[in-house]
Amino acid sequence: MKRLGVTTCLPLVFVAVMCFQYLPKLLHEILGVAWLLLILLHLYQNRSWLRNLRHGSWGWGRLLGTVINALLMAGVLAVVMSGLGISNYLLKEVMPLAIQRSIALHQYHVSLPYVLLILCGLHWGLHWQGWQKQWQKMLNLSLPPLVGRLLAGGMAVLVLVMGVWGSFLNRVGDRLLMKHIFATEATNQPGEIYALLLAGMLGLYVLAGIAIGKATKYRRP
Repeated sequence: MKRLGVTTCLPLVFVAVMCFQYLPKLLHEILGVAWLLLILLHLYQNRSWLRNLRHGSWGWGRLLGTVINALLMAGVLAVVMSGLGISNYLLKEVMPLAIQRSIALHQYHVSLPYVLLILCGLHWGLHWQGWQKQWQKMLNLSLPPLVGRLLAGGMAVLVLVMGVWGSFLNRVGDRLLMKHIFATEATNQPGEIYALLLAGMLGLYVLAGIAIGKATKYRRP
């Protein structure tokens, strides 16, 4: 699978996995495994990044990007391991009952994805320029500068509004504090609206990553 295809599928599958309230539990677990496989493929496709860690200069932009990547990998590992531990289907027969019923694992698996949402957004935002160029090249898309700026500005405002609104409805602050939350205003919405809110939240941190990248002049080594 081409690199652009994997990069495009990663956020789509991630949002789908986070819509677990609206999915059959078995499908949620299958999508979670599929997302993990996409991440492993993404890491393989970008293995040169790991090889180059010992080379080149280390400015603030590169340091920040590396820290975000390390936290992202640790977060993915924690979410996946907790998910496997409380599996109701795929690993139900092999996991001890005490692990399956662990309240701590359930809390980690429910709360940590919101940490990943932030880290994923920042990660994609830092790499946005390269991703955008790949899309433009593939679609052979060329817009007049004024039209491009207006379109980008309108999309940014829409994402900003959806992201802030979604953060309040999802009580992201409480989730980051690992508070036990059964339902929120967001989960009371139809599944399509909930998915859009999550996409808006992810986009909000993509915008933050783009801004940070410009401020630190982040460049991929």
